[in-house]
Amino acid sequence: MQAATIFGLNEQLPGKSMKIILSTIICLTIFQAVSAQQASTNNPLAPDKYDTWGDIQFSDEIVHLDKIANQLKEWRLSIVYLVIYAGERACKGEAKARGIRATDYLLKREIEPERIVWIDAGWKKNLLVEVWIWPPQFGKPKPSLDRSLKPSAVTIEPKCKIKYRGRS
Repeated sequence: MQAATIFGLNEQLPGKSMKIILSTIICLTIFQAVSAQQASTNNPLAPDKYDTWGDIQFSDEIVHLDKIANQLKEWRLSIVYLVIYAGERACKGEAKARGIRATDYLLKREIEPERIVWIDAGWKKNLLVEVWIWPPQFGKPKPSLDRSLKPSAVTIEPKCKIKYRGRS
């Protein structure tokens, strides 16, 4: 028999009994901690933007896409949403072309196609790509209407190539 002090009581308990009592106390403590954590996460905060960039060269965009691919490999159940705003001077179909280009690159990095969603979000003064990574239960992010341009304020260049224009 060994001496055990539990809650200030000094008793003689056999080894097995001591293990059962300590195991019970540990389980109850863990259960209480988990319950407290679940109660504090019943109202989750809205997810934050993961990344953002403007009109940058594709070689610089690759750095962002590599970071996204690495994060998606860690967060196996999450989806990446690329919310793409063309600038006030834009190529015809620019947001779509940039979305497809980013998707193709992420596919080459072995990200499953169902985990990549791009959204043509309209126009802003300058080209902007917002990146959101979160579980599918949150749904798609909503494009921001803040400082969005109306189609009448946009100049569409019908025969241009999607490229870096020297703005960010």
